[in-house]
Amino acid sequence: MRTPAAPLWGTAEFKVYYAIYVIAVCSMVYTMVQASSPRRGEYHEYSHSLSEGWLFGRQVDMSDGQWRTFRSNLPAFVLAMFAYVALNWVFRLAVLRRLCAGFFQKPASVQGALPTLWFPFVFATAFAMVLSGTSIVFILVITGGNYLIAKKAGGRRWAPILIWAYNMGVLFSNENFKGYEFGRISHSLGWLDGHRGILRRWDITFNLTMLRMVSFSMDYHWRVRQDQEASPRRVDAMVANPKTDKNRIEHSCFKPDYCLVNYWAYLLYPPLYLTGPIITFNNFVSQMRYPSPSVAVRTTVIYGIRLLCSAFLMELMLHFVYCVAISKWGHWDTFSAYEISMIGYMRLNFIWLKLFIIWRFARFWAMADGLDTVENMRRCMSNNYSLQQFWRDWHCSFNKWLVRYVYIPLGGRRTSTWNTFVVFTFVALWHDLTMRLLQWAWLIALLFLPEGLATWYFSKPRWTSRPYFRFICSAGGALNIIAMMIANLVGFGDAGVEKMLEKIFCRQGVFFLFVTYLALNVHLQVMFELREHEYRREYAAHNRPPSSEWEMSASTASEDTIRSVRTDGSPSAPATGAGSLEMDQSASSGSSPSLNPESLTKRQQRTSASVTSAQKHRDHCD
Repeated sequence: MRTPAAPLWGTAEFKVYYAIYVIAVCSMVYTMVQASSPRRGEYHEYSHSLSEGWLFGRQVDMSDGQWRTFRSNLPAFVLAMFAYVALNWVFRLAVLRRLCAGFFQKPASVQGALPTLWFPFVFATAFAMVLSGTSIVFILVITGGNYLIAKKAGGRRWAPILIWAYNMGVLFSNENFKGYEFGRISHSLGWLDGHRGILRRWDITFNLTMLRMVSFSMDYHWRVRQDQEASPRRVDAMVANPKTDKNRIEHSCFKPDYCLVNYWAYLLYPPLYLTGPIITFNNFVSQMRYPSPSVAVRTTVIYGIRLLCSAFLMELMLHFVYCVAISKWGHWDTFSAYEISMIGYMRLNFIWLKLFIIWRFARFWAMADGLDTVENMRRCMSNNYSLQQFWRDWHCSFNKWLVRYVYIPLGGRRTSTWNTFVVFTFVALWHDLTMRLLQWAWLIALLFLPEGLATWYFSKPRWTSRPYFRFICSAGGALNIIAMMIANLVGFGDAGVEKMLEKIFCRQGVFFLFVTYLALNVHLQVMFELREHEYRREYAAHNRPPSSEWEMSASTASEDTIRSVRTDGSPSAPATGAGSLEMDQSASSGSSPSLNPESLTKRQQRTSASVTSAQKHRDHCD
């Protein structure tokens, strides 16, 4: 690892940036609050969308349906998740410790339905029945069909085609029939439609279950293929005692682990069932057999406190900035270009914070249950300048799923030009079957091209060695940020977004755009220095002697961070679109496992050598 560059925080250049930050942030906050003021004439046009608030006597913006549903049902969600986690821990400590003592002493001794999934299996079934009512019949038929296909076709060359065809057919069918109705099947069954449970439109959240169905089927298919090309004993030897999170994803489970009990508990695992984050079947079963050492009581408590702080920030924002209600109202004639841009910016920040809280809520309860999942939002939306990094940090678990099950099987970087379009087309179809989202997906895919060309051209030594290289990067990064905001407003904005953009990008808005572009350049210089600060901490941790064998193995295997800084500490141009979705294939996102017996043997040897090296290093440190 290179030596980090000297910090720039105390330089005269950055002191100027601090002054600009103070002025810009204060101006932004004032403008957004004033645009939402009850004293403005427009307020009475959209005030019917607001609800009674509880802070400072102000109304609260609850016009977003997804957030309104989550917030209004939050007490019920908390009660259900607390009951599940508490009862599961009681069952583990009071029942399993006595009945299955051998499993806890030697986890590999039990193959098939894991004891740690007995209670989740029962609770998940009851949980799904309460949520979906009689619609549980449709869920059973769809998931059962996928299980039979995986079991019958797993290992055959055409199995992935059949698996994907079935699951894409389920996706389109669910959308077309709106969750199905018993009355359409037979008039005599129509009475069942009156007992559809709390979540009548179960098909909306079933998209996440579809991803888990593909994960189970493909992981089982790869396991069977490994058995065909290498001895099952060699494959089984890689399952025991995983050293890193990458091992949990890439190494197959024992073949009996791909059973109905584990499959059902995985699909409907209560903390993650409705929202994610997404976890692969291999990783899920591995953690149920070998709990992750990264989950601890102190870590979980701190995580919960941070979640509460994020929720309060959301409440504060929705009491003072009515960005959702104004966007849905969609009349921009009386707003200035600056006010419109601030409302659009806060609309995107609202989407980010909403998903951030929902996903963290689910991840918190999974951690409380002892399951570690990927953090879906690794960076704030306002702390991204590269299209590649933005999509790695936005819905991160979905990104890793796409890499493992779509991008790499289709060729990875070798076919990245068309591969990126295929991946984003799937992302759009998975979200919703609308032409607007398809246009958004293709626009995002096209934006990778100029970023890739800029990276290719400006990454040459004649540019990277220049002292002004980081300013070249910020010039391109500012354009990238503007393009990303436009694309996401088009894809996920409201009906009046075209009028909004038209008013910003007009002759009167030229001066505003120019000032915005300069401010973004300042913001990017600070972001570059933040990245370098993160690298300094990583560099210090890398040069610290490891405290455990797990830490040594993890540091050896984690090569998924692509540096965005050059030798002297200046940021590089954004990485190419070719690698935008594909993290380093040695990363924890995983890839399709090797089917070559020789490769399996070599991987075992490397793992053994890594552990031996770690032990020697620890002995030397002692």
